[in-house]
Amino acid sequence: MNLTFIRTTLYRLFLLTSVSILALNVLLILYSVFTRYILNHSPIWSDELSRYGIIASVMLAMSCAYVESKHMKVAFIESAVNVSIKRLIRLYQWFIVLAVALFFTYISTQYALSLSKFSSMSLGISKTIPMLSVPIGFGALFFMVLLQGPFPQSKQGAASC
Repeated sequence: MNLTFIRTTLYRLFLLTSVSILALNVLLILYSVFTRYILNHSPIWSDELSRYGIIASVMLAMSCAYVESKHMKVAFIESAVNVSIKRLIRLYQWFIVLAVALFFTYISTQYALSLSKFSSMSLGISKTIPMLSVPIGFGALFFMVLLQGPFPQSKQGAASC
């Protein structure tokens, strides 16, 4: 098992999970609209579950966007400098994203665990459960950045990761 296989497998797992959560969220919203306007009775829990679903989907898709270089960044500086400075900039960016992802994984884990005594208004579950999607998302970003390394071989995304 090599690094490329692990990276590609994690990429596909995170993307499939994110797309699945988003698809379930669309079905939930359609159900909510149907019950609200056709049956004249909307379940109160649907809006809250939908909000948590969007957060979870985006947090997991964040690592896939990083691997595909589809995230926001200012790239004009990289195109204006020579190769050695460009490599130094990429190494710096890689280190900063790695450090920030690890920091936010830790902070968001602490925050999610601190919410254990509170429950959501309509779902009636501990707020820790849905908020754990944030540290999971940042942890996924950390591992994908770590596995990709500061100098990716290709920008083909899932095909070569």
